[in-house]
Amino acid sequence: MPPTPSAPSRFVFDKTRFPILAELEAAFPIFLEEMQALSRDEYVLWPDTDAYLGEWWLFILFYNSYPDSLVVDFEANQRRCPRSMEFFAKHPSIFAAGFSWMEPGCHIVPHVDLKPDTQLRAHLALRIPDGAGFRVGDERHTWRDGEALVFEGLIDHETANFGSEPRILMMVDFTLTEEELAYSREFMSKVDPKFLASGGGRTM
Repeated sequence: MPPTPSAPSRFVFDKTRFPILAELEAAFPIFLEEMQALSRDEYVLWPDTDAYLGEWWLFILFYNSYPDSLVVDFEANQRRCPRSMEFFAKHPSIFAAGFSWMEPGCHIVPHVDLKPDTQLRAHLALRIPDGAGFRVGDERHTWRDGEALVFEGLIDHETANFGSEPRILMMVDFTLTEEELAYSREFMSKVDPKFLASGGGRTM
């Protein structure tokens, strides 16, 4: 998997435009420590198995909308991660959060998200093996431990772990400020419409 391009991306946002990403990076030691205290047995498989191949496990702290088939004891999970919950309590723009664990060989297939453009999902990399990465539009990227990034899920994207170890992130969904929304909409106005439908990019 090639590294993230050094030139400005056409599909991944400039993270400096979203202050919450710097806050997430500063809290990296907290999330990492509490993630390491969990066993995979405490995670649940995402129930929409048509969305991925292999094993995609989640440890969800809180979530605003989810399938009825997803059975999670949110209160118990929150008790397992008290310092993470302290962080989220100070950031009310975040309305969903949890750890995302992809086993080797897992592939979340090309898709576009069903959501309004007033919210985004950020990734904070916790444990990234060689061979794990994602595609947005026609660009391929990877993560780096301790770094956060955000892209618009309304653009065709997919994720795969071709490495030999699990890939683990903290994922958070957050609501945009007026300034952030204006930036994201201007960014999106330059995206080729073919990438706004599932399958518009190259398959990993």
